Amino acid sequence: MPVSGSAARRYAEAILELAPDEPSVTALRGSLERIASALDRSAIAALRDPAIPLATREKALGEAVKDEPVLIRSVLSLLIEHGRIALVPAIAREFGVIVDAREGVANARVTTAVELNDRDRDALVRRLERASGRKVRASFAVDPALIGGAKVQLGDHLVDASLEAQLRALARQLAT
Repeated sequence: MPVSGSAARRYAEAILELAPDEPSVTALRGSLERIASALDRSAIAALRDPAIPLATREKALGEAVKDEPVLIRSVLSLLIEHGRIALVPAIAREFGVIVDAREGVANARVTTAVELNDRDRDALVRRLERASGRKVRASFAVDPALIGGAKVQLGDHLVDASLEAQLRALARQLAT
């Protein structure tokens, strides 16, 4: 696999290349996501603090991730040595994007004016899967400013079917 893009993407690609098999890819993804969610700003600041000896920072990080896969621990060690530990959340995101793309999964961001119940969410995901011809992993958000309808970001495509957008379009039509 060619190495391209941002530093986070290059690290994610390298991790994927070193994964021995599919079950390992799943474990690595879970590990990266756990670590990324645990690394808040204060943890990253402490791990980057030059006032704390590198050996102390490495030891603290090593203890915190001792149960994670060896490959992930090695990457973290490399990142802390080179002062790039702040890349971990971006690496986790990029790894997920690469794995999803490889598996034919499209990520969607659905924003609605009101909270959708589980049945409506499932129905919307099924419609997106039929329309895109791919498996869809959706995240949902609420924005009352939409008034009604929804905005769906599926990959690079944005479908704005919100009442707000429809009202703006109507206003433009009436103004001409």
